Amino acid sequence: MNDSFVDSPEDFSQADDFGRESWLRLAFVGLPAGRCATALRRWSTPSALLSAAKAGRDDELLSTKGITPVTIERLKDAANRNLEKALAAMEEHSIRLLLLEDEEYPLALRSIPDPPLYLFVRGHLQERDEVAVAIVGTRHATEYGRGLAHSFGRDLARRAVTVVSGLARGIDTAAHRGALEGGGRTFAVCGCGLDVVYPSENKKLMEDIACNGAAFSEFAPTVHPEPWHFPARNRIISGLSAGTIVVEAAERSGALITSDFALEQGREVFAVPGNVHKGQSKGCHGLIKQGATLVENVDDVIQALNNQALPFAGDDNSRRDKQQQSSNLDAPEGGSTPSLKAVVRDDLTPGENRVYLTLEVEPRHIDDIALAAQMGAGEVNATLVMLEIKGAARRLPGNSFARAS
Repeated sequence: MNDSFVDSPEDFSQADDFGRESWLRLAFVGLPAGRCATALRRWSTPSALLSAAKAGRDDELLSTKGITPVTIERLKDAANRNLEKALAAMEEHSIRLLLLEDEEYPLALRSIPDPPLYLFVRGHLQERDEVAVAIVGTRHATEYGRGLAHSFGRDLARRAVTVVSGLARGIDTAAHRGALEGGGRTFAVCGCGLDVVYPSENKKLMEDIACNGAAFSEFAPTVHPEPWHFPARNRIISGLSAGTIVVEAAERSGALITSDFALEQGREVFAVPGNVHKGQSKGCHGLIKQGATLVENVDDVIQALNNQALPFAGDDNSRRDKQQQSSNLDAPEGGSTPSLKAVVRDDLTPGENRVYLTLEVEPRHIDDIALAAQMGAGEVNATLVMLEIKGAARRLPGNSFARAS
């Protein structure tokens, strides 16, 4: 096996799925994203950083902010590590390494402070996943909590919203399963390598998520869970999402760490009220006292997000320009959609404008909207959810929609 360090995207774009070997090695060091970015500003590439450690250039490394003697030892271990097991795990489980500059890298996550420079991914991302909401909570959930997490996940999925959670026991598991039951997509963010399913009873759930969404981790394949991994992964859960719903959390629950990250990232925090006599409700009630939005159902979540562009929607100019170039279409021949050249709403993407222009003041059934826009039902449904969140459309009884503005 060739253990040379490879950094360029061109190498990785070829058939070899393991072309970013130096990034894989760096992942075993476990540097927090901020410290990793600082080190790479000094050393330019993972290969250079690892090579310096391997060559014993300790004094130069110690002059780099954030690198300690312990870090140097971990860099040396990573530089000399046999990657055979990790590479085999990546191949067996179809795990790939995604870098911050890659086009597929989640747009929402790119906008947070200190985004992960790399992510291991199992599954596939779609453009519709930019509309996502997290559901988190205690591992020691009550039947009430599990039922609510399941119904929130199911109902969000039916509204074409991707459900994000952490694959843990209790609330997370219920949320993922609800999303899958609702026929939607779901993301799992893990505190271990994506070949090491934790908890082990969620192995089948992980496989289902990989087929109907994606699993993410900053931790390299073969890395087992450690207590400190989970708070670190919580910022990714909130970072992928427009808002975070907390369903049952004790006063010191890890779910509250996720809500803290959500606030720091400028995302919405929602809390579900519970039984005042249950310890699992104390965290949620505390959040509500501190100003979190109390929600009882998915409609409450959508309403709270209404009239607000998602924090990551339309902020990436390069993606907006690319969408404009590829989607600057006139009305389909024979269709009723007005020309996109007449669009006056700059806050909508071309695809959203295409659907928006089919809406009327009077209610219109989603099937009629799909026919007028000459788009698939699933794509129209996802677009209508985004329009609803942005305050451009109103959902009405009978699966009908009307123009809101």
